[in-house]
Amino acid sequence: MTSSTEIDPATALYSSDDHMDLSYVPTSLWQDRVAGKWKDRAPKVLETSSGRSMWVREGRPWGAQGSKRSDGRKVIFDEVGLLEEPEPGVFRAASAKYRLEDMNRDNIYAQVMYNFLDWGFEDPLLKEACIQAFNDWIFEFCGANRDRLVGLAVLPTHDPQAAIRELERVSKLGLRGAMFEFTGATLPVYDPAWDPLWAIAAERGIPISFHIMFRKAQGDDMKTYKWLMPARASISCMMLKDIFVELMYCGVTERHPGLKLVMAESSLGWLPFVLERLEYERQNYSHIRDALPKEDVHDIFRRSFYCTFQEERLGVQLIKHIGEDNVMWAADYPHGDSSFPRSMEVVDHIFQGVDPQIKRKATRDNMKKLYRIA
Repeated sequence: MTSSTEIDPATALYSSDDHMDLSYVPTSLWQDRVAGKWKDRAPKVLETSSGRSMWVREGRPWGAQGSKRSDGRKVIFDEVGLLEEPEPGVFRAASAKYRLEDMNRDNIYAQVMYNFLDWGFEDPLLKEACIQAFNDWIFEFCGANRDRLVGLAVLPTHDPQAAIRELERVSKLGLRGAMFEFTGATLPVYDPAWDPLWAIAAERGIPISFHIMFRKAQGDDMKTYKWLMPARASISCMMLKDIFVELMYCGVTERHPGLKLVMAESSLGWLPFVLERLEYERQNYSHIRDALPKEDVHDIFRRSFYCTFQEERLGVQLIKHIGEDNVMWAADYPHGDSSFPRSMEVVDHIFQGVDPQIKRKATRDNMKKLYRIA
């Protein structure tokens, strides 16, 4: 652990997948930013009859606001004696000041920030307005620290044209990557309607990310069966498998060779097996060769895909079968699975006995290059 004021970018870690959680963002974020006609249904914080603060959108609950203790989640700051809320109404993960202090504590020079992933609105126009407001806010949050705080935009994928408009807007704004909200997409990723989106991303060098979405238990299952959350978390990385194989086979990266696609929090262990199966089936179905990729899937992957991983020793051993230029380590701050504040210790452990060049690429160089960090 370094001091909170000293960090060397040449030896520090770069984390490719961290988060800006809904529970922590300012309670006025949307009410301050959306047009007056949206304010009644835009996200706001209300107090429930039990005294809990909850985010509400379109008159329906969205998620807890404030401390993660309110719904039983792990608070990583407790383990090191840091205040989750160091100032009244200010949560450290949603404050650039405290977030940077935590990065310094963990010897992390730069981090990519995903958001809270669930953008299921009923009104598509309201959804677009709220997504734009968030994208503007995360851009401002990064401020003068844009080489350290790399905020990702979210794209409104209920409509390809809306996603295209927002990608063009945020690319001009200066955000360096965008998240494809696949759970809200009305068309599959292989539909030709998305091609203009991929073309813009490829032309402007904007990586497009697909992040796992944790499946919530129905009713009170999580409270009744406390083992259920970690059980599901252990295999959540594989929920991207369908999107991954669709993107590999549909020809999008052949049509747009400059496109960079990130499978976020995918982990690594299952990838060599799936790549091997994809290549086997590509050759096996030679009678429909015109419908399949023209090149070896391993070459497609190494040109166009990146995967993020965390505390995964076996996966690190398999990097030689995946591609040393295509993997990026992550701390997952401020989630319960985060390696904060022991990331250096974790990285040294999982990369024990591994070529230092592979370690350097996975924990710094690959992310630095992909997101154009100075």
